[in-house]
Amino acid sequence: MSSLRRPLCLLLAVALLAGCATLRETGRRPAAGDLGGVRVVVFADDDARRAGRVFRGAISGVLEQRQKAGWRPVFRSLDPSWTVASLDPGKYRIRFDGRLDPSGAPEDLERPVAHVVQVHRGEMAELELILDHVSPGMVAAGAVAVVVAAVLLHEWLDDLDLPTPPPPPPALHDAAFGVTIDLGSADHEWRGEDRAPLVTSHFPLEGDLVAARRVRVVFALSEPIAGERLSPDAVRVETADGEALAGRVSWDERRWWVIWEPVADLPRSAKLVASLDPATVVDPGGEALAAEASFSFRTTP
Repeated sequence: MSSLRRPLCLLLAVALLAGCATLRETGRRPAAGDLGGVRVVVFADDDARRAGRVFRGAISGVLEQRQKAGWRPVFRSLDPSWTVASLDPGKYRIRFDGRLDPSGAPEDLERPVAHVVQVHRGEMAELELILDHVSPGMVAAGAVAVVVAAVLLHEWLDDLDLPTPPPPPPALHDAAFGVTIDLGSADHEWRGEDRAPLVTSHFPLEGDLVAARRVRVVFALSEPIAGERLSPDAVRVETADGEALAGRVSWDERRWWVIWEPVADLPRSAKLVASLDPATVVDPGGEALAAEASFSFRTTP
């Protein structure tokens, strides 16, 4: 073996053992009515999945329907757990490509993930996203790569008259045969036949304690709206005493987000309430937001 191939084997072993985001279908269950649906749950890693701890944070997910012209988005959410019911049978794609940092700024996932699923009548397809997942097969392949690399290095070390590297640790073999238990969580259900725009999720989460001095408030919608009709005061953020905070409102057409950005640092140790006024949140067909949406969060000292 050449001297170049030996270190490459080590790099391969490290790559195989590294975790990566995995989105997969885990099963199906009966759904009400003649239509179908999908349910998605996000976990931080394999340990969280085994314990049933749903990811705590805002992550950008989209459900797309396959049409002649390509994939058309039909639903978006920032929640780590969501259900879309009353979908027409057909081919759909679930995709995750970003998340929000603690200040509400969007950042891309290192490895965007997607999964195509067939929606059938009377069935709810269940999927899970594990952000840092090491599959048993990958661990086993990594173990083999480590062994091969050790053998190659042994030849090289013999030439240098150095000690032989130890074999892979027992824990590596144990991990290859771990058993996981699929646990779900409660979430909100959005029905495909709803016509008026709805708030599917928001950031921060209800009751969150945020440390960032300036936090972007985000309302994710179920469909696009006419951005030109969105008023500068469509989002109101106020203190518990009713004092309105100054901020700028914008519409993110690509992500279907209504965003409020403060012009100054937020008050500390305060409870803040964010509200989205339905009057100017109108879709291209003239349907206004179904109802006012509001939530509260707190700031750290």
